[in-house]
Amino acid sequence: MKITVLIENDVCSINTHNLKSEHGISLFIEANDKKILFDVGKSDMFFDNAKKMNIDLTEVDYLIISHGHFDHGGGLNKFLEINTKAKVYLHRKAVGRFYTKILGFIPFYIGLNQKMLQKYQDRFIFIDKDEAITDNMTLLENFKHDFPIPKGNSSLYEKRENKYIKDKFEHEIVLLLKEKNKSVVITACSHSGVINMYNKAKKLVNNANVDAVFGGFHTYNPATRKNESKDYLDNLASEIKQSNTVFYTGHCTGEKNFKYLKKQLSAQLQTMHTGEIITIK
Repeated sequence: MKITVLIENDVCSINTHNLKSEHGISLFIEANDKKILFDVGKSDMFFDNAKKMNIDLTEVDYLIISHGHFDHGGGLNKFLEINTKAKVYLHRKAVGRFYTKILGFIPFYIGLNQKMLQKYQDRFIFIDKDEAITDNMTLLENFKHDFPIPKGNSSLYEKRENKYIKDKFEHEIVLLLKEKNKSVVITACSHSGVINMYNKAKKLVNNANVDAVFGGFHTYNPATRKNESKDYLDNLASEIKQSNTVFYTGHCTGEKNFKYLKKQLSAQLQTMHTGEIITIK
């Protein structure tokens, strides 16, 4: 299984392709003779980077949009223009109108482009329950909050009937991929808590080992510039230590938080940077 990071917050140190980065995620995955794209960043940059790396996105078989925020689905219009065959999956509730409140009271729209959703409505496959796409690909939703969810979610809202309500992240989905004897979980932002997502995936593989998890931990909120507490990070590290899983993270984890967690987790915690190619074998 090969995972190429098309978009992350930062570019890898070996940047021979002159790639660009932005605040977002886009992963190109090759597994089981299929090409999968997980999220598309917040602009067309994922496409530009793929082109520089000689990755043909017209050949993508499946696109997964993790949740209804623009930094994960902002490049959707470009993808749907250039790829006419891929099955595009997202949660039925991801088409909602999502906001962050700047300075605690000014609403700023961070949802998907509503005109784009209407224009390409026939291309989308909406899920509202766990769904096996193939024998080796399963989408998961509805995560129990046994582990505390990040407090950074507190500035995030959904607008319903002209009222702003706290976002419960019912629109968030996770991809569980299996190839031969390997299992990988891709979470994107982990608003519902990366441990909660991981635990649900573990149950689906009958508590067999999950080899890797890819995604941010949402321990840093870019809107408020606040980090989760050290107690939260310590508890997160303690949970990860109980597994034999390698966690690849970036995006909304925060550089300061990554360094703090890395001291406790060592090789069990790795980075994701634009341009990196990670092989699970």
